Amino acid sequence: MPHFLKSPRFAVVLALGAITMMSACTTTGQPPDSPSASASLSETRSGGPSRWELVRWTRADGTLRDLPHGDNGEPIVFNFSDGIDSSQGTVSGTSGCNRFTGGYGKTASGVRFDRIAGTRMACPGPRMDTETALLKAMQSPFTTVGTQPSAGSTGRQVIWKTADGELLQFVEREGVGRRGDKVDPATGSVGGTEKIVYIDSQRVECSGVGKMQCYRWRDAPDKPWQLWYGPIEGLDFESGVTYKLRVKEYQVPNPPADASAIRWQVLEVVERRRGN
Repeated sequence: MPHFLKSPRFAVVLALGAITMMSACTTTGQPPDSPSASASLSETRSGGPSRWELVRWTRADGTLRDLPHGDNGEPIVFNFSDGIDSSQGTVSGTSGCNRFTGGYGKTASGVRFDRIAGTRMACPGPRMDTETALLKAMQSPFTTVGTQPSAGSTGRQVIWKTADGELLQFVEREGVGRRGDKVDPATGSVGGTEKIVYIDSQRVECSGVGKMQCYRWRDAPDKPWQLWYGPIEGLDFESGVTYKLRVKEYQVPNPPADASAIRWQVLEVVERRRGN
């Protein structure tokens, strides 16, 4: 057998099949695994919320990682608040076992993620292993190595390469509303209620499934503090600073046992004051 047929590089390209070759045509004409391939899906809409599902995960050695789906668990889904080409926005979804939220932004060659936080529900070993690997990969930017516009019933597709050389193939799914709408961080639907909340300058120890740090919040300056167990999506919290926020509140259907049934997404930091 020729030597190149045994190489991990050849195995990765073979595993991706036709989608990778088609994707190469929508970039800059460079090979699909070129780090400088275009990061844009300008052939189709680039603004507004979008929902993407991870459908294939190819390791650097060419083997495939099993992905949760159906009876094996919820699929891995990323909800981007302003499209994958946005300079910055909010990303949320499911990471194999738990729900996550954080920030994202476009880079010169792909996409980056930051301030990723999630729930802490335990799942069967293989799902936890996949989630751990995904969250670790998200600590470094992804490089776009292939794209394909929507064709018939198939949504747009993108292939991102991780810092470890693994390939993640995502397909765009329906269910996120009109372009320019704000996406529900939990489900990808459009909706929610706006409200004003006040956040204390210090987080305190609290108990969920285990010990954790909670925000203290209230909806009026003269009301007592309450505990908030989940993340506040879009808040870059600084200890010693109190906040008055305008948020959008969403109801979460069927939340995990250790997660809140309500989610908040920051729309505006109305006031930021050091001290109490």
